Amino acid sequence: MTAVIEAVFGRNITIVYDALDLQAIDRNKLRGVIPDITPTVMDMPEMVVAVYPPSPWLIQIGDRRIRINVAAEIEGLGDFSLWEYAIKCNELISADKASLISYGYNFDFGVRFQQGTPRDALISRFVLNRAALEDTLQGTLTSYLPRMIFKTGDVQYDLVFELMNDAQMKVHGNAHFQYDGIQLPSLEGLKTSYMAQYEHLRNVIEKLLND
Repeated sequence: MTAVIEAVFGRNITIVYDALDLQAIDRNKLRGVIPDITPTVMDMPEMVVAVYPPSPWLIQIGDRRIRINVAAEIEGLGDFSLWEYAIKCNELISADKASLISYGYNFDFGVRFQQGTPRDALISRFVLNRAALEDTLQGTLTSYLPRMIFKTGDVQYDLVFELMNDAQMKVHGNAHFQYDGIQLPSLEGLKTSYMAQYEHLRNVIEKLLND
């Protein structure tokens, strides 16, 4: 194995609605979403943001979305109950004023290459005929950054590759749920789904980048 996922830089759960009235958001209830941490709630023209310094939590409400974010660089998922706070945030939205359209999970994976560089690895892995491509381009291919969107059942996946340096790469992975009659799962259901999709994306990325 030449490519190893060594860290997760960030993770979030995003909930999307058909409409979102920021004025109807109860700020006091928003402050109580994450227990034992008092956030600073900032009202912006098109977004309400709750920040929790010095903790890595961030909640953003706007653009018809609620995003529950944790920006902490650690080896795995960490002990962050995003599913619990996603359920609480969803309860801030009155069901008679907004309908759920979709929800999803986002992870930023840090990948280290033990042999070669990420730049060369992507070209050799995904450019089947480099010479022919360079002939068409009439130039030397110096970088190739693929984006892959694919579906499995009701889940759409999105993988975006980004170079960091000569030994590391970041891969953004998204699992997106959208179908007729969609509802947010129960607390345990959301937790199970979130963790399963994390493992699935992690496995797919490692298989893609290794022979």
